[in-house]
Amino acid sequence: MKNWLVRLKGEEFDLEILPPLFHSTQLSIIKENGSYYLKSSDFDSLKLADEVRESAIAIIEILNSAMVLSNHNFHDISEDGVLLVEKNGKRCFSLYLEESIGIRSRVSTKPKATTPDGIQQIAPQHSNIESWVNLAKNDKTVADALHFLKKGTWISLYKVYEIIKDDIGSDVIINSGFAKKTKLRRFTQTAQSRLALGDEARHASKKCRPPAKPMTFIEAKSFIGGILINWICLKKINIY
Repeated sequence: MKNWLVRLKGEEFDLEILPPLFHSTQLSIIKENGSYYLKSSDFDSLKLADEVRESAIAIIEILNSAMVLSNHNFHDISEDGVLLVEKNGKRCFSLYLEESIGIRSRVSTKPKATTPDGIQQIAPQHSNIESWVNLAKNDKTVADALHFLKKGTWISLYKVYEIIKDDIGSDVIINSGFAKKTKLRRFTQTAQSRLALGDEARHASKKCRPPAKPMTFIEAKSFIGGILINWICLKKINIY
């Protein structure tokens, strides 16, 4: 069995928070000699560096989306080469060049979940994010929902809601306490109304009237993010 590691590229702000979140045999991120590496059991059966890189890119895409759900200030990381560690300790590194430079300061946020009474609470972080990634790797609906949340538009937020609604139904969303019916209606009416959002709206028809108090985008993203976290938790325990 070959021991593959994929070096990660990104800002130290983002990379340094990952090792405590991903530390299982299935998926882990380690720091070694100042660099960060992704290790996954998905790599174990692969024989070529290009295959490992392709697998890593898919994992990193899901990881980036999950991290945005946890921390809105998180910036994407990417692969920065594939390292093969032989049994005798010999190392062979395959590098794929791509450059990206940016400057920013740290601002952190924590994931939120919606309780039955409609109050948003901080969800546990360290025990959740890795499980979100592992679930999304095997469940396309979860991967798609995280993908659209990360896009960060009104239309993409509505797509997240549609994915969840198609999976469990709007009644379960409401009856399980993921969202209050009135707030869910306020979100959908805002998202669909061109009068409220202009060209960002899901529809152009004037028949789509806005609610009396349209949602702000920040409020909508937090609202849908809370529903998404609860839905993922529901899928993990498979009670519906």
